[in-house]
Amino acid sequence: MKNIILSIIILVGLNTDIYSQCSCLSLRTSNQIVFGRNHDYYNPYAVIIFNPKNQLKVGVPLPGEHIVGWKAIYSSITISSIGVGFANSGMNEKGLAMGHMGLRESLYPNKDERPIIMPEQWIQYMLDKCANTNEVILEAKKIRITNKMGDGEHFYICDKEGNVAIIEFLKGEMVVYNNNDMPYTALCNDTYEKSMNDIKKYKGLGGDKIVLDRVTVLNENAIPDVMAIGCTKINQFYTKENKSLVTDAFDIHYAMQCPGNANAPQFENSETQYTTVFDVTNLKLFFRTKLNPTIREINFKDFEDNCLTKAKLLDIQTPSEGIVNKSFVDYSMQENAKCIYKFYENETNKMPKEEMEFMSFYPEMFQCEK
Repeated sequence: MKNIILSIIILVGLNTDIYSQCSCLSLRTSNQIVFGRNHDYYNPYAVIIFNPKNQLKVGVPLPGEHIVGWKAIYSSITISSIGVGFANSGMNEKGLAMGHMGLRESLYPNKDERPIIMPEQWIQYMLDKCANTNEVILEAKKIRITNKMGDGEHFYICDKEGNVAIIEFLKGEMVVYNNNDMPYTALCNDTYEKSMNDIKKYKGLGGDKIVLDRVTVLNENAIPDVMAIGCTKINQFYTKENKSLVTDAFDIHYAMQCPGNANAPQFENSETQYTTVFDVTNLKLFFRTKLNPTIREINFKDFEDNCLTKAKLLDIQTPSEGIVNKSFVDYSMQENAKCIYKFYENETNKMPKEEMEFMSFYPEMFQCEK
């Protein structure tokens, strides 16, 4: 078991590479708030999961560490590349949404008395336990993300009251930006501080550098260019008379897409594979994929929220249109395995069968408590 866990730590940590560029943003009007995320990577596969509340959970065990355990107070919809229990983004029943993006500068706190969790489980943990952005900030101080992973993340949080925050872990310390600390509600793969300094070089944002329509070459300027595009589009959004938040969020994310890396063949297709927009006011998820650009809709309120009823799964690449709630299938270890196997079949870093079997089995450790 110990060797299996160590292999999972290494292989899951390798999922974020230097050619992976993701972005998050939030938009608001007086009566609606949305949170969006671009998933820019070479592997197109992921699963959308409805996670019922009242489940008792435990983090993936790590040798020599005190693992966090918790109860899911709230139900959630999440997107995961590696099956149930993990998430790169999501929204819960209280209208709290969040997503992560790779950040090479991330360094999580050193070992202390706090229980630990994997970066890929941090979002699921917070959606299970927290009702709003402030609760996430407080809860983040009670647990510790393990440094045994290969890559780091930073996190963008948004709630239905319009409170936003960015949480980063730099030099072992948690850094928080929220509300008035955030002149622009967008984030990519540089620290927020660096991003805000970089965009001052661009026209309309404080400088004279041309803002591109789209980034077409992935180089050292790509992330600042993407941020400049996003911040410019956000400025334009707030000066518009007729706003359509979901449509506008998709339009801005389209402009913020990153290209693949032609100089690294294994990452040539590292571009936006899917875009998700969470309507936190009306508890809906809208999404589109590179393979199927039709915008589809999921209504949170249509799910039966009972942990005696199984979680629901939907392969994000399933051919579909319109409202897709009925396309979900009941969770089973076999269905979870299908999602995990499909993802790792397309990875440059293959996960051995024994390790994938453990990942498939992991949600069987959850218990229902009414």
